[in-house]
Amino acid sequence: MKEEAIPYEKQIFVCTNDMEGEKCSCGDQKGEEVFCQLRTLAKERGVHPRIRVAQVKCLGKCSDGVNVMIYPDNVWYSEVTTQEVNWS
Repeated sequence: MKEEAIPYEKQIFVCTNDMEGEKCSCGDQKGEEVFCQLRTLAKERGVHPRIRVAQVKCLGKCSDGVNVMIYPDNVWYSEVTTQEVNWS
């Protein structure tokens, strides 16, 4: 195992978990679209790749989705919508 410094100033994790209707999930609330919008916004504003937007399959709170976590700031957003990302 090789230990390295974190290569990003910040990482924004967006849950895109899709349970395909079996139970509530971030995918039901357009998690994939939120992820794509945030990544596009990061690129347009010139902060990518210093600030990395990544999709994750589950942050454990899909019933509150779409969930977004910002590391290392320890900030958590729930119920994120595509309209809010477009407003940013």
